[in-house]
Amino acid sequence: MREASRVVIVGDMMRGLFCIALAAGCSSPAAQAQPVPAGSAAPAVDAGVPAAIGACAPIEESSQAPIHDQLALTKAAFADLPGWADDHFSEAVPSFLASCKKLDELKDTDLVGTDGHGGRAKQWRHACAAASKLKAGDDAAAKAFFEAEFVPYVAAGKAGPVGKLTGYYVQEMHASRKKQGAFKYPVLGRPADLVMVDLSPFVRDAHGRRIWGRLDGSGELVPYYTRAEIRAGALAKQKLELMYVDDPIDLLFANIEGSAKAKLDDGTVVWLEFAGKNGRAYKGVGGLLKELGELKPGEGTMIGIRKWFNDHAARYDEIADQDASYVFFKESPQPGAVGSQKVILTTRRSLAVDRAFIAASTPVWVDAKAPIVGKPGTEAWQHLLVAQDTGAGIQGAVRGDIYWGDDRDAEELGGRMGGAGRYWILLPKGVTK
Repeated sequence: MREASRVVIVGDMMRGLFCIALAAGCSSPAAQAQPVPAGSAAPAVDAGVPAAIGACAPIEESSQAPIHDQLALTKAAFADLPGWADDHFSEAVPSFLASCKKLDELKDTDLVGTDGHGGRAKQWRHACAAASKLKAGDDAAAKAFFEAEFVPYVAAGKAGPVGKLTGYYVQEMHASRKKQGAFKYPVLGRPADLVMVDLSPFVRDAHGRRIWGRLDGSGELVPYYTRAEIRAGALAKQKLELMYVDDPIDLLFANIEGSAKAKLDDGTVVWLEFAGKNGRAYKGVGGLLKELGELKPGEGTMIGIRKWFNDHAARYDEIADQDASYVFFKESPQPGAVGSQKVILTTRRSLAVDRAFIAASTPVWVDAKAPIVGKPGTEAWQHLLVAQDTGAGIQGAVRGDIYWGDDRDAEELGGRMGGAGRYWILLPKGVTK
């Protein structure tokens, strides 16, 4: 491909109700067996739901907002990447090797990424093998490795190359296995009736989108309970409580972050990872408080949101319930935050992206502004990360969320970060765009 050539990945999915898109497939048993595009996996319907039921379920548009964006990739040179020469590249190698372990599980011909945005697994083998031979801490060798194995492409969406870059961290919570005293806010495990349907095998331009719901009495998939309904006891009979925390704000942020570290009252530490969600549209409480005029400009960070809730404790449910989304957890056997790629995230080297546009395992060069710990303002932040996670609020062609870790600094950085930024994605030389 020539230097000025571009590839456009369109993300315009699921127009109208889910069943409208699949109406032809619901008319007869023969029609229900929809053809699967070459290279695609078999229909992915979680919780043992028959494919015909998953395909024909009426899903309301509000259960998952569609994405209307596109990613344009333009070939670049490493010299074009701002700050490229100054990074400590050896710090990104462990993150990349963690993703290589997931790539090793794929067949050579398997697509990498939702729509094969990362080519095929075979095209990553040489880079993974070369990375495994690098000496720890050797920045020069790591830099030479990335330059030898990959080609950088500047990413742009419909609005251009400038997008939004935010940060996240592991929320720490104080908890107890028993409901007692201040420990009265439940952390819930995944409900038995929660169903996830991967739309990719059914909708041509689904781009990896998933819907979540439950089967009603007639066998149809319907939207799952809202946060308010869950708080009111909609799931009480299932007894899903893993533990109880003493601060509802911590639990709210854990829902937003998708993972948490619970320090139990017996001294043990339990890591919690994402186990599912109710699929309702996410609405950030910071944005909501701004709409209500409760937060001034600059106060919409997690630190500002926490302060507001602490100052207005009686209004917690009123505000939190307006975000209908809800996340369920499970205890992780691994001591660390686990991303959607099922690898432990690497502090300051893992990135959450929109899977509709960026394949997991992809190295991404980030050019952003980051907060300064203990000081006001921001500074330039230019580093190489690896796409290893996703998030309900991370939607769009140029949209990233930087994982900062699980300590106090991470909480400040993740809680304060949010603004304009750019990124370049690095693809193996065998993957042509």
